[in-house]
Amino acid sequence: MKIALTGATGFIGTHLMHGLLGAGHQVRVLVRPGRAGALVKPAGHEIEVHEGDLTRPESLHGFLSGCELLVHVASAHDHLGEAEMRSVNIQGTEALVNEAKATGNRDFRLWIVSSAVIGAPVYSYYRDSKRVQEKIVRGSGLPWASFRPTLVYGRGDMRHTAPFLRRCARQSGTIWVPHSGASKVNPVHVDDLVDAVLRYFNFDRGIDCVYELAGPAGIPYNEFLDLTIRAVGGKIKRRNLNKRWADAAIFLKGLFTDVTEDRRASAYFNLHHEHDISNAVHELGWKPRTYAEGIQQVAAGDWWR
Repeated sequence: MKIALTGATGFIGTHLMHGLLGAGHQVRVLVRPGRAGALVKPAGHEIEVHEGDLTRPESLHGFLSGCELLVHVASAHDHLGEAEMRSVNIQGTEALVNEAKATGNRDFRLWIVSSAVIGAPVYSYYRDSKRVQEKIVRGSGLPWASFRPTLVYGRGDMRHTAPFLRRCARQSGTIWVPHSGASKVNPVHVDDLVDAVLRYFNFDRGIDCVYELAGPAGIPYNEFLDLTIRAVGGKIKRRNLNKRWADAAIFLKGLFTDVTEDRRASAYFNLHHEHDISNAVHELGWKPRTYAEGIQQVAAGDWWR
């Protein structure tokens, strides 16, 4: 199958590109002008490159021509500001839908991979923009599927996984956890995310499906930290701070600087994050690895150091 892919220069997009090529598909990727050099191309495979920008609809002309499927991963994250998130995540998705309809391919399908759609009661404009993105796709009239991974970790993630491993690998010091650490998180290995997408190609229904993707079970945040420290051989100590004291510290800090992110983090990690992956397990035969297994694999080698 000939597949168009956005976000191929990013962490998740790179792994998806490799997975799709490895499964025998032809892949055409969308990259911003001057960014083709950031593609991590797998040896022995050729890819088509279309230079364009989601914020400039005219630059998307021809990107989807001859393709049967668009896997849409690209997004603007919350560190870029609300205007850019709206322009890329919402208006960019609308531009892709319009381009897909203009190709006239009646069998065209659109799949989105969005790590922010799963509900969380801590406000995020980024998360809201991704929810709107999904609504645009669902209302497009095109056959669609939505994959909603929770916290994704894996090799090559230099934005989140690598810094986290380096922090946990310290040989001294303390990681203060501003809560009891009993709230649960449920990270998913990037290779398991790719596996779920590839399995969907063989699902008989194959249209208008939503899959939450997470680990097999949530684990307490303390265990999440302890497993990571152990995996990288760290000697740093994990200690918990009573939420009352943590909130007091955030209040005092707020007298001098903006503490919005601190308050959000404190609220986020006091909530349980359990996800229903049953349809991916039963419909796709998907079996995600545990975090204990996955973090050992990811920490192997020195790529993150």
